[in-house]
Amino acid sequence: MASAGIDPGDAVPVLVGLATAGVCARAQSSDHWISLQAPAELIRLAVILRGADHYRRLRLEAVSVELAVTMPMAPSRLEPELGSTPGRPGGYLPTHDAFLRVARAAHQRLVVMTPFLDARGFGWLKAVMQTASPATRKVLVLRDADKYAVELGVHQNDWIVGTSIAVCDYHLPHSYGSGRALPVETFHAKILLADDTLAYVGSANVLGSGNGTSLETGVLVAGAAAQQVARLVDAVLRIARTL
Repeated sequence: MASAGIDPGDAVPVLVGLATAGVCARAQSSDHWISLQAPAELIRLAVILRGADHYRRLRLEAVSVELAVTMPMAPSRLEPELGSTPGRPGGYLPTHDAFLRVARAAHQRLVVMTPFLDARGFGWLKAVMQTASPATRKVLVLRDADKYAVELGVHQNDWIVGTSIAVCDYHLPHSYGSGRALPVETFHAKILLADDTLAYVGSANVLGSGNGTSLETGVLVAGAAAQQVARLVDAVLRIARTL
């Protein structure tokens, strides 16, 4: 399990239970388990266990929501109306801090979906991606990635390759006979996702303006709400074009 990148401590209790039911047995090596069940039956069992775990988490994991805000550029007429506390302009969690919190929470994968990106945004993106563990899989989803060909292929290429960031493009053409009013399917949502446990969903693009120019708001969600976000992101990744 460790060689596959799975923490044995996460799987052993489940395997012990399955061993009690005769599904598997511990091998001589403490890191390996053996099953004589047919592969098709094991796949069916895996689907059942995944569904049971999803139901358990929906029932047991409380939903938490916190508002994240980027205040307008100072001097602002809005911020004095709200008051501030140290590190919380207007009394709210700053968007930048919300992004870093998501990055720190990512153990298996960190997904950033932003339809727009600029030079200052790449600097912000680097800070977010570098906050996550080096072992965390990192995915960037863009809208019409061809617009960023120079940035992705030249200016940011060494960093993207060195950090092993997978870049996807959710900007999919439809045939003119499809009946769609618009020929391209794409997105305007802004999402950051850590595994399926914590997510930011809001208005802030990864742009310089999204980190200190205009008022931006979003929510940081955990628990069952984050799982709903993960379900959406998983579907996007299945259809998006990988560069």
